[in-house]
Amino acid sequence: MNLLFLSSAWLLLSLSTLVSAAPPKAIPPPQATPVTMTRAVQTTMISTTMVRGEVESPSTPHIAAKVSAEVDSIKVDEGMQVQSGQLLATLDDETFKISEEITSAEIQRLQILIENQQRILKRNKELFSKSLASQSALDDALTALKQSQAELIGTRARLKEVRYQLSHTRVTSPVDGIIQQRTVSRGDYVKPGTLLFQIASTDSLRARLYFPETLAASVHLGMKVELIQGGKTVTGKVTHIRPMLEDSNRALHSLADFQNEGNWKPGSSIIARVILNEHTQAVAVPEKALVRRPAGMVLYRIKGDAVTEQVVTTGLKQGDLIEVTSGVSAGDSIVLDGASWLTDGARVEIQESGQ
Repeated sequence: MNLLFLSSAWLLLSLSTLVSAAPPKAIPPPQATPVTMTRAVQTTMISTTMVRGEVESPSTPHIAAKVSAEVDSIKVDEGMQVQSGQLLATLDDETFKISEEITSAEIQRLQILIENQQRILKRNKELFSKSLASQSALDDALTALKQSQAELIGTRARLKEVRYQLSHTRVTSPVDGIIQQRTVSRGDYVKPGTLLFQIASTDSLRARLYFPETLAASVHLGMKVELIQGGKTVTGKVTHIRPMLEDSNRALHSLADFQNEGNWKPGSSIIARVILNEHTQAVAVPEKALVRRPAGMVLYRIKGDAVTEQVVTTGLKQGDLIEVTSGVSAGDSIVLDGASWLTDGARVEIQESGQ
């Protein structure tokens, strides 16, 4: 019995000696988190919004008659394209031509009369110097000459008026555009002020845009806009802003001028992409690289096989990118996918490159 006890004790002592002599087992390093990587880029960031609007013609002249006459001919009709100076209609000019002939003849008569009166005045002066004519005769000759000269001035003015009226028997377009409306026909008698045509200028148009009240403070002269209609896009700038909001819809009306490169029609609806802010040489990262932490928005910069947590401030957002205004520089390597699982100093294993 004692022998068995001693043998067991010796065996236990030997095992404890072997265990205490064995080296301690090493603790494995923390496992790396698989992530994807991207780089911060330098680009231009633009903040935009979409507003509705409609196309207007900045010039829609109403062509009215300037003389009283009968419409002799109509050269254009509604929907026709016209150019500046193009003949639109003619009015009966016979009466004005007769008046021109009569007035021209009257001018010739007065010129002949004045020449004769000048000779009479000259003779009266010579006779008066020799005491052969009275002062009264000299005064009468001078008065008659002045009256004829004044009458000649008035007659020449009447001739200008007649020729002015005659020129307006030919009605021409003051602008390039499209005949929007024709209100007379051949044979109609018109008076000064009678509407003949309305023309819509289409080469240069303007868009009337309706900004909601929340964006009113962001609208300014010179603001860039992209106007979209039927799959076509043209660019323009805000040139006019109304000082007050509309009572009916609390919208701010503004006008943007643009060149009509898409055959757009005044009165049609459009959508405008408005550039509210533009930051050149901005540093941007994919938005999903950012993680919200108690300290704020952070991203994880990659250094070797580990990351450092960096608090950042953000700016404009454009598509999948967001501007980073502090905390990171262009070219920095940052975690793209898997950032939400990381902490400061965590080990990472890069699986693929996001860019």
